[in-house]
Amino acid sequence: MAKSQSFIDLCEQTGEAGYRLLREAAAIIRFFFRLCGMVKDSILHPGKVRLQQVAYHLDHCGSDAVPIISMLGLLIGVILAFQAITQLGRYGVQNYVVSLVGTVIVNELAPLVTAVVLAGRSGSAFAAELGTMKTNEELDAMVTMGFDTGRFLILPKVLALLMALPGLTIIADICGIIGGMLVVCGQLNITVPEYVNSALQVIKPIDLTQGLFKSFVFGFIVAAIGCHKGISSGRDAQGVGRSATSAVVTSIFLIVLADALLTAVFAGIENLW
Repeated sequence: MAKSQSFIDLCEQTGEAGYRLLREAAAIIRFFFRLCGMVKDSILHPGKVRLQQVAYHLDHCGSDAVPIISMLGLLIGVILAFQAITQLGRYGVQNYVVSLVGTVIVNELAPLVTAVVLAGRSGSAFAAELGTMKTNEELDAMVTMGFDTGRFLILPKVLALLMALPGLTIIADICGIIGGMLVVCGQLNITVPEYVNSALQVIKPIDLTQGLFKSFVFGFIVAAIGCHKGISSGRDAQGVGRSATSAVVTSIFLIVLADALLTAVFAGIENLW
């Protein structure tokens, strides 16, 4: 009897968890469509965009993140070059190190790492800011006074990240390639001009385009999840903390999922060509 009751409790808990997951997924999808409408409206009516707020968030999310993104990009290039030299050296194909470092950084690592950093840095900040405003009833006051919270609070954050993340990705690309150059030129008999020429030959415009498109999608995900978790947080300190944590976890999960889907799509398109 006890085992049967435990099994029933397990089934109930599993069902409740699945229901909460589906409800959360539906809420996120609805919020995504709402944000798409906001971005479309801002493109059609640019005068409605609060450029001062966009510039503020762009400085906070973009300029302030340049040092950490540069350092991470450099270290990733160093680590990837060391591993490539070690593994490819076993088969005597060390000449492909530059190709591996350049394509992997531009296509995958730079957009992914940049997005993960901004998810922990900016996504959580968005969630905490909006959650605190909800706790202090500032959002309710804005709605009562007739202000559009989406246009005043959410849209500037989304537009700022849509511009900041591709720019930071380019910085991570450059720093990653420089990090690989430091290792390759130091370990192998390759000069700096030879490394630069090889990297320019390997990295094609389509590779850079794919990386920037991924970063654009990742920026939208980070901003959307951060704002969604903020406006749906609980009205207490614990609720704000949970919303910030959930924003980071959910953003990283969706970033990795989107990266896998986009990589598969781009691979399929390349095979068709």
